[in-house]
Amino acid sequence: MDLHAFIQEYTDVVYHAANPEAAARFIADPCIRHEHGQRVVMSLAENKARIAGFLASVRNPRFEYIAALAEGNLYASAYQFSFEQDGREQTLSGIEIFKVEGGKITETWNSPAGQGAWG
Repeated sequence: MDLHAFIQEYTDVVYHAANPEAAARFIADPCIRHEHGQRVVMSLAENKARIAGFLASVRNPRFEYIAALAEGNLYASAYQFSFEQDGREQTLSGIEIFKVEGGKITETWNSPAGQGAWG
């Protein structure tokens, strides 16, 4: 599987097209989210709700992968995303790692995104 193409398609279909229901094509049920200080096991329904909540809070989200590396079933990316919120254009950046098994995202590692684009 071409992980670069898979993650880009996930981003385009789910986030850029604002279609949280399409997450079922890409995210396993359940999926584990590794965050600072906690490990969260989320059902597909919870993931769809999480994505829908995010999409409801912003306008025109656009993700861009600045640097990415795929090795085995892991995909790591330095990303930035721009969006409109409360009438202001904003850009955040962060790093996320995806584990893909059986054609679906089974685990993610991410930390809170920071203000601004990557320098």
